[in-house]
Amino acid sequence: MFTDKAIFSNAQAITASGNTTSTNYVDTEVAASNIGGGTPLWLVCRVNTAFTDATSGALTVTLNTCATSNGTYVVLATGRIYSVGLLVKGLDLLTIPLPVDNLRYLGMTYANTVGSGFTAGNVDAFLCSQPPRN
Repeated sequence: MFTDKAIFSNAQAITASGNTTSTNYVDTEVAASNIGGGTPLWLVCRVNTAFTDATSGALTVTLNTCATSNGTYVVLATGRIYSVGLLVKGLDLLTIPLPVDNLRYLGMTYANTVGSGFTAGNVDAFLCSQPPRN
């Protein structure tokens, strides 16, 4: 049950090349939960610590869903690609109302789409009950 917010990542370091999954996933505890219906929940994913990279990296984030915790996740929503120069503290990478059609488990993927890995950079990602303020 959601009371205020459910956390996928809390200052999670994103330094590997390729894909990094969120530290946590959200278990809605109901198959085919579709928890985005009714009063909307908001997905907020933003830069907590600025990113640096020696090879001009780029980052994109996705919200994923799956029927089982260790199954194959499918994409619900994808953010745009941000070059390392844009990845400054406070940048909203993906902030949207939670899509309605989702399965029991929700998680995030952070993809370094260019380069060999970031040398620094952290993200926060969570669900909350109120629209985020800038």
